[in-house]
Amino acid sequence: MRKIYILLFGIVLLVGFLSCDTTPHSKHVYEVIKDAVTDVDGNHYDAVRIGDQVWMKQNLRTTRYADGTEIPQSTFSSSYTPLAEKKPYRWAPNNMDINVQKFGWLYNWRAVIRDSIGSDLNPSRIQGICPDGWHVPSDAEWTQLTDYVGSDRKMRCWPSADFSIAKALSAQTDWNPAFDKCDVGNDLSRNNATGFSALPAGNAEFTNQFVNMFDWAYFWTSSYSSNAGAYVRMIQSDYEGVNNITKHISSGLSVRCVKD
Repeated sequence: MRKIYILLFGIVLLVGFLSCDTTPHSKHVYEVIKDAVTDVDGNHYDAVRIGDQVWMKQNLRTTRYADGTEIPQSTFSSSYTPLAEKKPYRWAPNNMDINVQKFGWLYNWRAVIRDSIGSDLNPSRIQGICPDGWHVPSDAEWTQLTDYVGSDRKMRCWPSADFSIAKALSAQTDWNPAFDKCDVGNDLSRNNATGFSALPAGNAEFTNQFVNMFDWAYFWTSSYSSNAGAYVRMIQSDYEGVNNITKHISSGLSVRCVKD
């Protein structure tokens, strides 16, 4: 009888051990937070909690810093000047102000980080263009986001490929069509499992062009690279991953802020 009790006790311990999921992200968190922050212009933003981070759910569309200082609006013809590396500017996507409400403003890097020299800390500690209580994410913070989502098999388009998360981060509207199953632009109804809602606002290029609207979403980080470039995260309609690239700091790109 004693042997039977010992055997039963061992089975109970084994079942209990096997039922414990020791995976670092065994329970992934994705939670939309309504009306999470209001900027100095009175624009309201929802947010989304993804793991330990809280991100704006919409692109930033402020025309001023939190202290009320204006960020000058540039025009198509002046999108690249020597000053654009040193002076803050903003542009309307495709040079049309009507696009700002949905897609946000496009900002150059100087506008984004303001008087800072940049940061790759996590958190970056750079408020820059963001509302009080929020900051510009560093490249390291973006990596934290993509690593977290990529560790969740349910968020991968290809379960065996942890990079195939672009659909889970992209909105269900406004992306141009794409052919392959896991491309962002293929069957938009399968997008946005995380609630992040990335939109393809395109960019203002330093070569005096507005390009890539409805095809690409670019997001500045606070992290400087080299040769007048800074790190950027890019999502495109015809690809399944989130690219980590650099762009010239004179370019106009979208911004998402992270809660302090």
